[in-house]
Amino acid sequence: MPNVFALVPARGGSKGILQKNIAPLNDLPLLAYTIKAALGSEVIDATYVSSEDDQILSVAHYYGAERLKRDPNLATDESPIDSVVAEFIHRIKATGKDIIILLLPTSPLRTATHIVEALAEFRDFPTCRSLISVYEINNQLMKAYVGGGEFLQPLGGAHSSYMRRQDLPSLYMPNNAITIFKVDDFLREEKIPRTHEVPYLMSLHDSLDIDTQDDLELAEKRINKHRAE
Repeated sequence: MPNVFALVPARGGSKGILQKNIAPLNDLPLLAYTIKAALGSEVIDATYVSSEDDQILSVAHYYGAERLKRDPNLATDESPIDSVVAEFIHRIKATGKDIIILLLPTSPLRTATHIVEALAEFRDFPTCRSLISVYEINNQLMKAYVGGGEFLQPLGGAHSSYMRRQDLPSLYMPNNAITIFKVDDFLREEKIPRTHEVPYLMSLHDSLDIDTQDDLELAEKRINKHRAE
């Protein structure tokens, strides 16, 4: 059986929130929510946190994750996630059909259940190259026009601007909570596969991605409400 590895990329520093990845959210650092979800899923063989920051790696160890000290050159604002994944694969010597579940630490409302369901869906589509978590958005956006040229161009193709909403295709927005792919598919181009993707649908509520202090406060309210129910 191929191994299933969770990778949580959590570099230090943040422009919006100081040390965002370990910022306090209720009684836990933000990073802990993702680690607890990964470990609680019981479908992952090992959960790694990749960071150049010793404080973040210490938090990761405390909550039960494996630590991978990242090359500082891969921890800048401009560092592509593909390079971080490549370093991870080569460092742990993942091969072949091993599965990587990429979990960003800024999605505290993503749960163990989401991870279990997403992995099951990924395995149900053997011809897919990756799975991404998404939430549904208003398909009336398909009626929009694209400007910039001499004439307006309908976003969804000819006549889309005049179609009934029920005749328009569904639209989904990636929420960055879960990405799943096989090692050999990544290694073909040293990139996360962006073709033959399948969606794992999450609610807008659970898709909250922490970027600002307001997002942290909203996450706190949602977590507290869930605990009270």
